Amino acid sequence: MLRALTAAALFTLSMNAIPAAHAQNTAIIPDINTPNIWADRWKEKLAKVKQGDLDLIMVGDSITHFWDNPETHPIWSAYYETRKALSLGYSGARTENILWMLNNGEVDGLNPKVATVLIGTNNTDYKHWAHSNTPEEVAEGIHQVVATLRKKLPKTKIVLLSIFPREDMPGAGDVCAKASEIASKLANNRDIFYLDINRVFLKPDGHIDKELMPDLLHPGPVGYLAWAQAMEPLLSKLMGKPQNSAATPAQKCEQDFYNWQERHEAAVKAVESQKPELVFVGDSITHLFGGKPEGYNHGQKVWDKYYGTRNAVNLGFGWDRTQQALWRLQNGEFDGIHPKAAVVLIGTNNLTPNNARGNTNEEIAAGVKAVCNTIHARSPATHILLMGLLPRGENPTELNRIRIVQINRILSKLNGKNGITYMDIGSQFLDAQGKMLPDVTGDKLHPNEKGYTLWAEAIEPTLAKWLGK
Repeated sequence: MLRALTAAALFTLSMNAIPAAHAQNTAIIPDINTPNIWADRWKEKLAKVKQGDLDLIMVGDSITHFWDNPETHPIWSAYYETRKALSLGYSGARTENILWMLNNGEVDGLNPKVATVLIGTNNTDYKHWAHSNTPEEVAEGIHQVVATLRKKLPKTKIVLLSIFPREDMPGAGDVCAKASEIASKLANNRDIFYLDINRVFLKPDGHIDKELMPDLLHPGPVGYLAWAQAMEPLLSKLMGKPQNSAATPAQKCEQDFYNWQERHEAAVKAVESQKPELVFVGDSITHLFGGKPEGYNHGQKVWDKYYGTRNAVNLGFGWDRTQQALWRLQNGEFDGIHPKAAVVLIGTNNLTPNNARGNTNEEIAAGVKAVCNTIHARSPATHILLMGLLPRGENPTELNRIRIVQINRILSKLNGKNGITYMDIGSQFLDAQGKMLPDVTGDKLHPNEKGYTLWAEAIEPTLAKWLGK
């Protein structure tokens, strides 16, 4: 009987020692859990950390990890490449895992200007983990992550992001929201800043927009664009804006399907000898239209019909970005000429990184404006017909399609300024659902003969007014 009472007493004591949640807050106990999940990425990131020279680090879980995906690389390139940034996100990581990493060399030797922190959503996951944490526990875990960063990186500004909304698991989103509310009190607006951008992922009814978060947890490419755009004002304040490569004249940067230098020299000779009344300035979309200088073309018949007797020169160069167009205009292609009209269509190549980084929407618009200003400065009487960027990609929900709409919205504000007339003909390449028409391009970007006909017909009334029929 004594043994029975003793056993019962011990059982009661053990039960009383374990609260309904946990004996300890697991969110604040550094733990690597299953290191094999992150072994390769851990080695890769440590190697980059050892190289140093980082001004921006992003600490977090899969949502931060996926900045390294190919689909999001154009946005990363545009916003963070020149900021010497590194994603330290690990898919599946919880606050305790980030604490282990921070205490085991992840930021050793660094002195970045800014560190962003987005962590905690996996602590609310009760499906894939043995346990989840309460809002208070998650907030304490976030607090420990921030405190560890402050200790290891005393000169670094910390941007603490509200845990992104989630609707993939009932109740988890509420825990995230409550934990973020508690953690927000860490901000002092001196070295710790709290930023809640969750609204950008929501529809007017307050639910997640699946076009931005397809799985109701992780942003898709358009969601990452929304994230970067929402975070940019604070980052610009803390780090300054990068130099806008789109508005900085530069020579050829890509591997072309033609000889760039030879075409440039031919263009200089053409404008010098012809003294054109009409010039087209652009990239491959303009290049392939036809005309002189002669080269590859998809729309020569259309060009001959509309511009063959109009003393026109084609200053379109395949692969060119706004910075290459600027360089060409400043290095012989607009010397000593005063055309009545210039048609400008440039900027689509600035969307994607290749041998040059991608640019933000605002940078691209500034680059286009710089092209127009260069033309106007050299020939103030020239009428500039500025074309909105043509749609690229089949579906209206694709990243580039979304970005082009946003860029064109900025460009449209130039209408009526400095001799600029703005025209957006993109809708003529799309069906009623916004999908690319199947017979106007060969690759969802470059017009074919029918596409060039649409372009020529759309701008003809304006050119006829400026040039005569």
